[in-house]
Amino acid sequence: ELGRDSDTGGQVKYVVELARVLGSTPGVYRVDLLTRQIAAPDVDWSYGEPTEMLAPRNSENCMHDEMGESGGAYIIRIPFGPRDKYIPKERLWPPYIQEFVDGALGHIMQMSKALGEQIGGGEPIWPVVIHGHYADAGDSAALLSGALNVPMVFTGHSLGRDKLEQLLKQGRQTREEINSMYKIMRRIEGEELCLDASEIIITSTRQEVEEQWNLYDGFDVILAKKLRARIKRGVSCFGRYMPRTAVIPPGMEFSHIVVHDVDSDGDVEGAEDVSASDPPIWSEIMRFFTNPRKPMILALARPDPKKNLTTLVRAFGECRPLQHLANLTLIMGNRDNIDEMSSTNSAVLTTILKLIDKYDLYGQVAYPKHHKQSDVP
Repeated sequence: ELGRDSDTGGQVKYVVELARVLGSTPGVYRVDLLTRQIAAPDVDWSYGEPTEMLAPRNSENCMHDEMGESGGAYIIRIPFGPRDKYIPKERLWPPYIQEFVDGALGHIMQMSKALGEQIGGGEPIWPVVIHGHYADAGDSAALLSGALNVPMVFTGHSLGRDKLEQLLKQGRQTREEINSMYKIMRRIEGEELCLDASEIIITSTRQEVEEQWNLYDGFDVILAKKLRARIKRGVSCFGRYMPRTAVIPPGMEFSHIVVHDVDSDGDVEGAEDVSASDPPIWSEIMRFFTNPRKPMILALARPDPKKNLTTLVRAFGECRPLQHLANLTLIMGNRDNIDEMSSTNSAVLTTILKLIDKYDLYGQVAYPKHHKQSDVP
């Protein structure tokens, strides 16, 4: 359900793939990805499963005996909050966060004891690190880290102070309206807590460190460098502490991608076998195009204003030479009815449809309603 709403964006795939890879990494016995258990009728039944194993990509080469009885990567769904109701992440702040921490702590205690009996000679095996993703989980990770005395790592994905500044610049909402919609001040408070509790802050770009994290009270780029230098020299930092930052650009999983050889005329070699390997979404995309043989410009993002999809469509519509050269495909998450989407997402989609009509891009722009994770990289 990637792209259905702001809670099912790319960071979900990022976290799941990270857990999957870590679970099959030599030296790592088990990875538990803790999230919320939901049994609501408007979400997939799998969200109600308490445990789900994440099979490694090379599962055919991984022997169960090598992984161990409880080894590998798992999604562990902790029941907290109203079990039969989906709650957006902005609404999970107190009292639900503390309830999640209590449930997570119970799971960790139970699993540590079980692993100790299996591979630890009867001694509990505690987590080596707790990794929080996004502000609400970071808040939870900080509490768990303190309770268990286990190092914490944090990945923000999207930061509250930067988002607040961007929304204020747009001038569409007041600070009070933004805080009411996004619980932005509570989110910023959680991110400040993560700075205090984390050993490492993981970012995807240097810009995130120098321009976004630098907005926070608990972090200063220049001071962090000075403290790091003093630590290396063995000089006192007078009680000052800042987490280390690590810039790790997001990667991509290529194992499921099939590459076809194309000759100089644009024909696919072995074309008779290609249709069988095409993803199901391919026919959904091709039905939009008058000339499906043209190369494709692909945009994959939620219909959110900050993704700037409307500017892409406008640029495509104003460039006739580009229209002659290529088609445009917009994978904008999953939707059933635009009117049933959030006001922000529906507004973006409506604007895109109007731009397609304005520039008469029918037959040149595809915007399928549904896709699966396996359909796109």
